[in-house]
Amino acid sequence: MKKGDKIVGIILLIIVLITTGGTLIYKNSIKGSENIAVIKRAGKVIKTIDLNKVVEPQEFTLKTQNGHYNVIAVKHNSICVKEADCPHKECVKSGWISKPGEMVVCLPYKLIINIEAKADQDIDGGTF
Repeated sequence: MKKGDKIVGIILLIIVLITTGGTLIYKNSIKGSENIAVIKRAGKVIKTIDLNKVVEPQEFTLKTQNGHYNVIAVKHNSICVKEADCPHKECVKSGWISKPGEMVVCLPYKLIINIEAKADQDIDGGTF
């Protein structure tokens, strides 16, 4: 190994360590006692749910204008897309999310569910 190769290796190692450290600091800084699920379709907020206030597991269906659907399941501190009629079902395969920063996306139906640590709007306490 040449001296230049060692220097490049050390620089890459330092970059990886800094990036990993930054990611861990970010994840720890966004953790909060509030887990707010924000459900959007085509950029418009459809519903916000305070996952900490959900007592009983519940499900509801979101339909598109074309008749397609996503079935959303909610339980205490978690939310997921339980069922969908999209082609690849990547949103269903994403499983349950519960931590701030996590998200589920259904591209064909322009649905995004993400978890936020704090709410900017009125929160639906989980009653549907």
